[in-house]
Amino acid sequence: MKLILTFLVIVTSSQLFAREGKELIDLLRKGNAQHDVGNYEQALTFYKKALKYDSISGLVQYEMAYTLLAMKRYDEAAQYSRKVIDLDSKQQQGAYLMLGSALNMSGKIQDAIQVYLEGVSKFRTMHQLHYNLALAYYDIGNLSKSEEALYRSLQMRPGHVNSHMLLGNVLSSRGDNIKSALCYAYVLYLDPEIYNASAIETLLKTKIETLFDTTLGPLQTGRFPGDSIFTIVYESLNELRVQTYEDTSFAHSLCLFLGSLHSLIEKGHPLWSDLYAHTFYGLQNSGHCEAFSHSLSSVNTDPDNESWMRMNQAKVQEMRSWIDTHQPPQKMNQILFGGRSVFR
Repeated sequence: MKLILTFLVIVTSSQLFAREGKELIDLLRKGNAQHDVGNYEQALTFYKKALKYDSISGLVQYEMAYTLLAMKRYDEAAQYSRKVIDLDSKQQQGAYLMLGSALNMSGKIQDAIQVYLEGVSKFRTMHQLHYNLALAYYDIGNLSKSEEALYRSLQMRPGHVNSHMLLGNVLSSRGDNIKSALCYAYVLYLDPEIYNASAIETLLKTKIETLFDTTLGPLQTGRFPGDSIFTIVYESLNELRVQTYEDTSFAHSLCLFLGSLHSLIEKGHPLWSDLYAHTFYGLQNSGHCEAFSHSLSSVNTDPDNESWMRMNQAKVQEMRSWIDTHQPPQKMNQILFGGRSVFR
């Protein structure tokens, strides 16, 4: 009789857990549906009900934090994110991102940095953590740390557009026009229809104009960390600057700049050589630079450029086909920073 009662208890408990599990999943789905359409308060109602079925569910705590972050209730979002981290659940990686974001958005940037550092110590290959860390360092003006974190992000995700954009901003803040120009050009290479394409094209145009402005004196190496590999590029640009060209357009100047990158390819730097220089010199050497440059100029109104685009649609299509077959790799093996590897 005792054995039978025990069996009945086990069966009854199993049925209860199965029913509660189904109801928990149903509540999560309803909460997610409300979150997706912006009904955050209603989403929270469903998640709170779900917590009654499983108060230590990392998934429910994660969804709570995600919704609270969207509502800009940063302290509460941080609280639930910490719970997810403490539970050591499958959502822990994302929880580090949310906790850092909640702290950053509430003005606690140093605390956010510590969270990201803890996160990357556990999840070294999660590029989003390195990117968020770089953004936090950039916000407090630590350009060197931001640059190093971005190199790590790009090592793991060479096609991450925001990392290239932020790296351009970091280098621009330092006054490094050559490197920042390469970053901005690569952003538009990867995503020519990015939401702020017009602003990025303006930034790139300003950098190119500065590089070819002879009134600013000759370009020299030694001003920025790691620019020794650009020595021959600097020399080539100095020679190009003193020459007289009938065509002084942005498109022509950009192609001259990209054509000067050949020597950089041989330096073996995974980012500046293997990715940027190899890509852009290949584009120029394949005869597609003119179309690429004009396509960038088309994001801002220019009658002459629009006329060129209409008359050269075949060239533009060939250029786009070339770019489609020359996308970044899934991962870069190693990136050098300041003459040494930062990936150990």
